Amino acid sequence: MWLNPDQMNSLLYWDNPRDSGVACGSVLVCLLAVRYISLISVIGNLSLALVTATMSFRIYKSVLAAVNKTQEGHPFKQFLDIDVTLPAEKVAEITDGLFTKLNGILAKLKSVLLVENVVESIKFSLAMYLLTYIGALMNGLTIVTLAWVAVFSLPRVYRDNQKQIDEAILPLKSKLEDLQAKLQSALPASIVGKKEE
Repeated sequence: MWLNPDQMNSLLYWDNPRDSGVACGSVLVCLLAVRYISLISVIGNLSLALVTATMSFRIYKSVLAAVNKTQEGHPFKQFLDIDVTLPAEKVAEITDGLFTKLNGILAKLKSVLLVENVVESIKFSLAMYLLTYIGALMNGLTIVTLAWVAVFSLPRVYRDNQKQIDEAILPLKSKLEDLQAKLQSALPASIVGKKEE
């Protein structure tokens, strides 16, 4: 039931378009449906559609088997045999990883909010200021939908055009590093948070 890194890369790089399309499209349809209809209605309607489709298919296969006088068995037998239980070790591993990341985020947030390093706090302030403009333009669900589309499109675009993208980003990256170095050298060490040796 769990995807290993190779399977995840296969989905994100569209190595098998059918599987990637199902994974991307099903979540995208749910996100777009939640945009216009309440979450409870979306869950109810999608579940009803799924049960109706599977029940119709089961009845169709049963009638077909009765007419042809064959014993094909349950049409979803292969899916009924799949183990969908969550292994305790995997859940514990994911939970530990989640709490480790959460603790790191909280420590960084404390550092930024209590101005341990002025440069980092300024960068955080600018990011939050830009976030207010993004929030004025679109809501959170739109951002989640755009992020979902980006997760399934950007890795493939980057892989196909890696050389051109790296060449275009390299000057911007070096200018950003120069600007950060100039900013840190212009501020006194007591403000930046560096300890003098």
